Amino acid sequence: MPRLTGVVGRVACGLRKHRAWLVLTAAAVVTPWFAPTRAHAQSAQAEHLEGAEALGWPVGSPDAPVTIVEFTDISCPYCASFHGGTRAALREEFVESGQVRWITLSYVTGLYPNSASLSVAVECAGQQGRFEEFMEAAFEDRDAWLRAGTDELTAAVRRFAERTDLEMQAFAACLLDASPAERIQKVGALARAVGVRGTPAWYVDGFPVIGDLPLGYARTFITSQLPG
Repeated sequence: MPRLTGVVGRVACGLRKHRAWLVLTAAAVVTPWFAPTRAHAQSAQAEHLEGAEALGWPVGSPDAPVTIVEFTDISCPYCASFHGGTRAALREEFVESGQVRWITLSYVTGLYPNSASLSVAVECAGQQGRFEEFMEAAFEDRDAWLRAGTDELTAAVRRFAERTDLEMQAFAACLLDASPAERIQKVGALARAVGVRGTPAWYVDGFPVIGDLPLGYARTFITSQLPG
């Protein structure tokens, strides 16, 4: 059966010279003769993404039949929308039921000056098992840090850390460690290898989807990969 090509969602950060733009076609339907080529490309992407587990923050059963690898930029407004909307609903439906293993990677697009610093803070929260909670706090209060100066940025990070019940001494030590930034650099290299052009970008068993898609549309990219 013909399959869809990679999909670009309605909105995404980083596309077309850093402008969010409207694509929202249902992508192009691949003709039968092209399906093997698309399947080969998807398989190649899946192989690239095998290292994502070590660089990201996985939730869900390791034995789940479908793996999603998500590249998210903490400064991206569409990632924030995706996080609290479609993404949350997909994870509730498919991760909690054991059908999907979801791996989230901190990816810095470079669109905002404080993105790298907040990404390091999110990584440090992840070391204490609070990756999702810290990311949610930062998404909810983007205006407090997005274009903040040094003092305001430091205050915002501390507030998010306290809100997510981090052990502050360990958190402060992590912020000074080089390893979180090195990990983020490796995520950037992986993103380039698989052709990430905007965020949120999520790969369903290697199949690329970009943008904050409506839930009903987004579900199809998971259900099409599930067995049976």
